[in-house]
Amino acid sequence: MFEFLYPREYLPSVFHITPQKLRALGINTLIFDIDNTLVPYWIKVPTPELEEYFTTLRENGIAVSVLSNSREERSKVFCAKMQIPYVYRAGKPGVKGMERLLEKLGKKPSECAIAGDQIFTDVWVGNRSGVYSFLIKQVSPKDELITAPKRPLERLIVRHYCKKFNKEVL
Repeated sequence: MFEFLYPREYLPSVFHITPQKLRALGINTLIFDIDNTLVPYWIKVPTPELEEYFTTLRENGIAVSVLSNSREERSKVFCAKMQIPYVYRAGKPGVKGMERLLEKLGKKPSECAIAGDQIFTDVWVGNRSGVYSFLIKQVSPKDELITAPKRPLERLIVRHYCKKFNKEVL
């Protein structure tokens, strides 16, 4: 019933996505959502731990990019220091933003994965566009006003997903 909204994988954090895992999947590009996937929405720049992670990915041949529904300033400030390519106001789960990002990167959907904390934006756009989807447990229980109302339905879908695939709800 909800299969089109199921992620390919459900993980406790982005740090569980290793270069080795991505290479085994034939993926050379990891696309991130920012807010509540990498940092809480009030944190403006990557943490030192994230900077080290992005560097490790790049050193291992994995390109890093951002696809965000946020305003330009949010994406620009977050991505500036690490020179991460991004598309802002992506309109997720619509695919136009993803298509713009893939074109900017010169990548095919089959070469890419997206990591995000929301089913109705990140997972859905990945699934709709043929990009491997990782659902990441949100880094903070505090959500923006636009996100909070969707969380109960997302929890229901996650429970169905976990039951179907014999996974633990994170």
